[in-house]
Amino acid sequence: MRSGILRQALAKPSLSCLIKANLLSSYIEFGQSLIKFGQSLIKFGQLLIKFGQLLIKFGQSLIEFGQSLIEFGQLLIEFGQLLIEFG
Repeated sequence: MRSGILRQALAKPSLSCLIKANLLSSYIEFGQSLIKFGQSLIKFGQLLIKFGQLLIKFGQSLIEFGQSLIEFGQLLIEFGQLLIEFG
């Protein structure tokens, strides 16, 4: 008689079994969504790092350009002074 009740319970799951199965399915879907979200955050972080590195290189290039302009300006001043002295 007990095995008949067990078979009947397995054949017709109770409402609580269905709710538990539905909750478990929802938890699995939520977990899978979290994995995708985490992977997206990793990719976004990697892009931010690359962008930051590009900004640093660009800034260094601007510094070098500015220094070369200063040096060129100093050469022009010296050349101008030589012309004044010569004149």
